[in-house]
Amino acid sequence: MKHLYEIQHQGLVWINITKQEENVLRSVQKRFKFFEQEIKESLPPFQRPKIVKRPEYYFMVLHFPVFDKKTRRLDFTEIDFFLNANSLITVHDNKLPVIENFFQECQKNSEIRDKFFKGTAVNLLFELLSRLLEAIFPILLHVNEDISSVDKKLFDRVPDRKMAEEILRLKTNIVTFRRTMQGHRTVLERLIMYSGRELDLVSYQGYINSLREFTNEIWHMLESQKESINALHETNESVMSLRMNETMRTLTIISVITFPLTLVATLFSIQAKDTPFINDPWGFWMILALILLGALLMAAVFKRKKWM
Repeated sequence: MKHLYEIQHQGLVWINITKQEENVLRSVQKRFKFFEQEIKESLPPFQRPKIVKRPEYYFMVLHFPVFDKKTRRLDFTEIDFFLNANSLITVHDNKLPVIENFFQECQKNSEIRDKFFKGTAVNLLFELLSRLLEAIFPILLHVNEDISSVDKKLFDRVPDRKMAEEILRLKTNIVTFRRTMQGHRTVLERLIMYSGRELDLVSYQGYINSLREFTNEIWHMLESQKESINALHETNESVMSLRMNETMRTLTIISVITFPLTLVATLFSIQAKDTPFINDPWGFWMILALILLGALLMAAVFKRKKWM
């Protein structure tokens, strides 16, 4: 069947479903007797991260980040896991190359197949989760590089609209990243809590510790990135506010200086009887000198008071 791939080895089965189509999921449901609710939840739209224990299997939903290089925005995708002692079924939209790469390795390399298709299917699950979490670190490093780049630009040039848009893009990416990863620790701990002897989790304590370390490290990095981008956002807002204040102060000074001078010029333009300097041959230059003198006096006062 299209979009359904299977590996069987040493009594274990891994079925990899690369498109969330109902007919494919129905065929797997018929074979493994999955509950109707889990089949519906494996179809779009996305579900929240969760784990459900059924009599014959465990159903897990996890989210993983996906970075779009064109838009430079972070999104997430969902992977649904059906797990029991002898089988692992993964349902996803094929946006994560890690799954396909690991599946291909198991198909083509007998040593890899022998290594991971032994014990219970938890061995496969934990190795896959470990690889998926490792693939997150390059995205985290990319976000760190973007934050460092914004940090340098913020103090190398005057903040502008592009800078504000870049900071908002980073804030949105980090929020999406945090929302994507916040369910991992809970789902892992509940799997450990819910699991019975059939999964033999005791034999995979090394994997469990490694996955805990991965999730904790990722979360700590996200916390640090959140604090950094919030600080940059506040700094950018402060610099823009100071810039706006400087502009408003300059405009205010100009208006304060020009208003009385405009009033003087308007009064002389009336040309009423006995208006000073109107009939004098040097009247224009005298009025102009008076206006310039007034401007210089007000500028001197503003400078003395350190208003400019």
